[in-house]
Order: sequence, then C-alpha cells, then structure tokens
Amino acid sequence: MSKEAFDEMSVLSAIYCEQGEFELLEESPERGIVYRIHTLTERDNEKTPLGLIFHISPNYPRTPPDISISSSHLSRKECHDLRQQLLDTARSLPPEPMIHGLMLWLQENFSDLTKTSSCHSAEEYMHLQKTVKVDVDSSGKRCKEKMMSVLCEIPQPEERRMMSTFEVKDVLSLDDLKREFDLVGLTELYDQFVPSLI
Repeated sequence: MSKEAFDEMSVLSAIYCEQGEFELLEESPERGIVYRIHTLTERDNEKTPLGLIFHISPNYPRTPPDISISSSHLSRKECHDLRQQLLDTARSLPPEPMIHGLMLWLQENFSDLTKTSSCHSAEEYMHLQKTVKVDVDSSGKRCKEKMMSVLCEIPQPEERRMMSTFEVKDVLSLDDLKREFDLVGLTELYDQFVPSLI
C-alpha cells in the first residue's frame, strides 16, 4: 500500500471521527484496504443516511477505488445509480488521493443525483409493466400488463409521505379505497380521478 493511501485513511478517520462514522474493515498488503464511512446527506431538507464502502487497491491512487453504497432511505436502483456516478467521477479525477473529494462531491450533488435517478425509475417501472409478465389472465396464465395507463403525473409536494414500496391491498368498498388515498395524502387525486373511473 502506498503511503498516500495510509495518510488519506488517517485524515478521513479524523474527519469522520464520531462513533460509527469511520470503520476499517480490512487491511492487507495484497488486497489493499477496505473501510466504511457512514454519513448524512441532505435531500429536500431531509437527512439521508448513507453507508459507503471504499476498497482501496494496492495500486491506489493510480487505480480509482471500488465503491459500494447502501442506504435505508434509498431504493436499490438509487444506490446503484449513485455508485455509478461516483465511480465515473473517480475515473475522471487525476491519480491522487480522492476519497475526501468524492465525499464532498457527493454531498454537493446528492439532491440532483437522486432526483434524476427517481425520474428514470418511474419510466423504468412503466416499461417493466408492459414488457415483463406481471399479471395473470382469466385462464390463470402469467401475462404482461398492456392495459395500464398513467392517469396523472405531477411532482409530489415535500410534505407528502414518500411511498417506498409497492403493496397490494384488497379494497372492499369505495370508502376503503378513499381511506387508502387519505392515508398517503392523495385525497385530492382520488377526488379528481377515481369517480370518473367508476
């Protein structure tokens, strides 16, 4: 391992010095060093916890680090997209210690990066509905959802609760359906679109 890599690790452990912020996971002359940094980033005035694992090879900084990202507040796709952006940024930097610079870049660009990612994930969801067998036809065979259409596409106000998962609910009455819309703060959408479909 290069002296630069150890010096950088020492600086990072001093910057991320709160309990649990910096954790050395592995140190080996053949494989390099692996450490985790836990940080909070801000998105829409809300703190998002991120866990970043950096695998620093013995050739670092001539070879950029490998990076993994995880977060309980982001989808797998958002984490994957963030990782890809961070790796692309690392590859574009000169061959010198870069981890702190990458962390600063992530803090500055986080909100824009996740907004871009969520726009793509909505398009990807619609594409999957129409190209992958996600439904069952009247004979019980799996089929693609060809009848689905978007009724409304508007930005979600910040104060509304974000729905992070898809859940199927059996609704027995219109009152039950309206209550489900109310629970997620979408009463206005219910009033505007659902009655015309009944």
